[in-house]
Amino acid sequence: MPVPGFNQAMIDRLNRLLGERLCYLYLAAVAITAYEVVMRYLFNAPTSWAFELTILLCAICYLVSGGYVTVQHKHIAITALYDLMPARVRWWLDLLAMLTGILAMGLLVWSAWRPGVQAVRVMERTGSAWDSPSPAIIKPLIAIGALLIVLQLLAQLFRHLTGRPSPQSANES
Repeated sequence: MPVPGFNQAMIDRLNRLLGERLCYLYLAAVAITAYEVVMRYLFNAPTSWAFELTILLCAICYLVSGGYVTVQHKHIAITALYDLMPARVRWWLDLLAMLTGILAMGLLVWSAWRPGVQAVRVMERTGSAWDSPSPAIIKPLIAIGALLIVLQLLAQLFRHLTGRPSPQSANES
């Protein structure tokens, strides 16, 4: 039963694309950190920007990767009891987990949206020596990252209720 205006495959593709492309920011963070170590300890010329930029790049990856982790079904899970349950009980536990996730991430979107918009509006900065606009980037990404998770969980919920397997589980077969 497709939901009008809600393209589940598009949400899957978006979250996969973001996760697979933004992961290279972690590599950039490693390179920047290596550069800072060389500059600081070999040339006694530390930078004022390397630490903040590294934190910003890692924060971007972390906040946007939630949808990717959700589409891949790779969240941390302790499955010792879950695996012992019959299929029908697991179905209900999965439903409960999705509904709880939608509620929690929905509340996060709701509570993070206004501070995120305000940070962009005033172009909030760190106040450090480099004075980067990291808060104006990170604060809205909290809401956007949570929204990506909500959309992915909704796509999975619709599949779960209609009994269709996700593309990820179909590829594993």
